[in-house]
Amino acid sequence: MPDIPAKSIRIETELSRDFGLVTALSIGIGTMIAAGIFTLSGLAVRNVGSAAILSFLLAALVAAFTALTYCEFTSIHPESGEGYLYTRKTFPAPLAYLVGWSLVLGYSSSCAFYLSSFSSYFSEFVWHTPILGISGVTVLILLVLINMKGTKESGSFQVVVTFAKVILLIWFIAGGMGSVQMSDITGKFSDDIAGIGGTGAMVFITFFGFSAIAASAGEIKKPTTTIPRAIFLSMGIVTVLYTLVILVIVSADLTSYTEAAMGEVAVQFLGPIGGMVIIAGALFSMISASNASIMAGSRVAMSMSRLGHLPSSFAVINTHTHTPVFSLAFIGTAILGFILGFRLENLAHFADTVLIMALIMVNVALIIHRRKFPGIDRPFKVPFVPLLPILGIAANLYLLIQIFFQHLAPALIACICLLGGVIAFLIWKSTIPAEIAIPGEPSKVAMVKPANAEKRFRILVPIANPANVPQLIELASAIAADRDGEIIAMRVAKIPEQISPTRESHYVERERNILEIADSAAKTRNVPVTSLVRIGHGRARAILETARERECDMIVLGWKGYTSTARRILGDVADSVVNHARSDILLFKQVEDMSPVKILLPTAGGEHARCAESYAASLAHISDGSITVCSVLPPDSSVESLDEVNFRLSKAVERVSKMNNLNVGSKLIRHKSVTVGIIKESENHDIVIIGAAGGSIYPNILFGSIPENIAKHCDKPVILVKHYHPVKELLGRVLKE
Repeated sequence: MPDIPAKSIRIETELSRDFGLVTALSIGIGTMIAAGIFTLSGLAVRNVGSAAILSFLLAALVAAFTALTYCEFTSIHPESGEGYLYTRKTFPAPLAYLVGWSLVLGYSSSCAFYLSSFSSYFSEFVWHTPILGISGVTVLILLVLINMKGTKESGSFQVVVTFAKVILLIWFIAGGMGSVQMSDITGKFSDDIAGIGGTGAMVFITFFGFSAIAASAGEIKKPTTTIPRAIFLSMGIVTVLYTLVILVIVSADLTSYTEAAMGEVAVQFLGPIGGMVIIAGALFSMISASNASIMAGSRVAMSMSRLGHLPSSFAVINTHTHTPVFSLAFIGTAILGFILGFRLENLAHFADTVLIMALIMVNVALIIHRRKFPGIDRPFKVPFVPLLPILGIAANLYLLIQIFFQHLAPALIACICLLGGVIAFLIWKSTIPAEIAIPGEPSKVAMVKPANAEKRFRILVPIANPANVPQLIELASAIAADRDGEIIAMRVAKIPEQISPTRESHYVERERNILEIADSAAKTRNVPVTSLVRIGHGRARAILETARERECDMIVLGWKGYTSTARRILGDVADSVVNHARSDILLFKQVEDMSPVKILLPTAGGEHARCAESYAASLAHISDGSITVCSVLPPDSSVESLDEVNFRLSKAVERVSKMNNLNVGSKLIRHKSVTVGIIKESENHDIVIIGAAGGSIYPNILFGSIPENIAKHCDKPVILVKHYHPVKELLGRVLKE
């Protein structure tokens, strides 16, 4: 067996599956028993009295619908990433990105809420710090460092802290249950339905811990069975505890209910020492919830990175700690920003807004996933689909509406942050070099012979077949001369994969003579030529790298008129360049003789056709030729269609005539087949120039079936033109992912 070069072997470090059911439970319970109960319980009682029990139950019911959806998706895709991963497997990329970004914002703002609550409790009951929030920021730094150290360490920490705070919460309930009077409960029960719903929306954050379990699926043993058990056990335990806590708080009969109400109740029922123990438990619970949120948020960010929606560094797993260090640092920074920028209660409403939006999309995803993949194995299956997911959507929408009606400011800020994330994503995508889409090492410039004068319009002419050099350069020279441009003629010295592109040796020397031919051909048009040789493993990547580095406006590719490459439209290199290039493309099917005196220019309107008009005008001007603009119409077409085509032809003639005072005519071809009609008409012309079909934003459509069929079957030279539109190209790349 031949040796495989070490450089060609790619080893990816994966997350360790260290978490069992106990740890998974601790993640869920630890996230749910946190600031949500210690802080929001007092605010909930302030709003609706003992009816806060209904608010918590409403939030639990809404969460339960989506928890079922999570269980089914996790059984199919037991990987880290939760809601984002599920929608990524179902929706087009932009929608999946929006869900992922919502979850990143949700986990970050939730953690900021927990840590801000920690600061509030710490300042109220432990030590009044001179700088508000400093204690929460300190805990944030420590938690991020613990998570960077390893999953075992963070998981063990989570189990210990969660177990301790559940014991303390049971002690709190036991200390206060003796004072619970039914008369107090009924007397303080609010009948404000809207208030109960609004409070349910506020406390919804307390039940979102079920998603934190799914977010860590990549580190959980036997995830298809462990995760559903952990989700529903944790939700059941927490719902019972929450109900009892509200009963105790109501029975305390405080003069006012604030975010510190539970601490005050603990002092009242358990005495100063017992109160301090409960307060300590509250502080630790906020720490564990923060820890779980950091873990979950970083795993979503890591999953987004692996699927191309965040920079690749976010998916890097440290080889020693087996943790996503960059994702953890990113989430930590986002949490710090929320701590510094939001008040406590607004953090809860912000987090609820983005998380509920994400959950709505996850429920929609399940309905679509069932229809899209009916035969897939589903170890856990939600009953009564689509009824239950629809109920989940409706319930989440109800809570979302309550937030917008009662807490508009944080909800609007959440929407602005979501929109800002989409804009930032598009800007980031626009900066990624086109050649990144093609695997392999970058090529290397081995030889450059610069032109005497640098021009603003640049045409890249990759030369594959030396026999075609005169024709390619003639075409490029005609266009460049008409635009005061220059030509960049390049050859790619393709070397075997096991040889590094840095080893130039004899690969350069054999390309020089071919480039000299190109230089001589361009001089007849007085067009400056830059010649260069690149060494690399693939021609397509080298072409794209040159086009980007030299800021080329056009790439002229030669084409033999067919492809022998399986599953390729034009050929391996041409397909890749046309798909990814960020410049105009001219694909030139050559024949032995090309004298573009009479040019046939089919048009059906659109940006590609107009671009073809411009380049056809340049060729006609340089060669003192003529242009015939044509369109094909079936013989049985209506009068309205005939008038429309004639109008389009007259406008095209008008545009082309103005370009270089050319001799331009038009012809309406009557034929039932557009392709056959144009090919027959081409017999009366010297060359056919045709724009790509339509204005699709999907990059896997190269030129369209009609232009490509014309090029394949026409006996005359054919030039296919594809115009580069930055916005459409960017949207196309995003939609294709």
